[in-house]
Amino acid sequence: MDIKKYTGYFHDGGFIGANRTEKNMELFLRSCEITSDEPIDRRILSIDSALKCKLCLINIKLFKVDGIENKEIPWKDYDHGEILDLTIDNNKVFLLIEWTNFPPKTRATDISKIEIEAEKIHWENIPEISDDFFKRV
Repeated sequence: MDIKKYTGYFHDGGFIGANRTEKNMELFLRSCEITSDEPIDRRILSIDSALKCKLCLINIKLFKVDGIENKEIPWKDYDHGEILDLTIDNNKVFLLIEWTNFPPKTRATDISKIEIEAEKIHWENIPEISDDFFKRV
């Protein structure tokens, strides 16, 4: 499945979590709800009408968060990560994410600009993954 034709659906979607090793990374992402009038194969959607995927980045060559190389994605620090933009261009991924904390934590928001270049990028559709697949610590 070619994720490039689906990236627009991830605006207002969610960042579920990430797994990272030294050279590879998996990003777990959820699109916004996709209405029935959208020209998309409904069989690939989750029960709540969203795309849920694992974006696999193999042999990472460049990894930046807010312009700083090898900084970690701060997803564990926040209650929610809303995807403002997802762009995949050749072997590069660009993500703009708005992070939010809700009460009883101190209300906070922040934005991260994430840039990753990898030798290979592919997507695995996993419609059954729940939004709380990863527990934030």
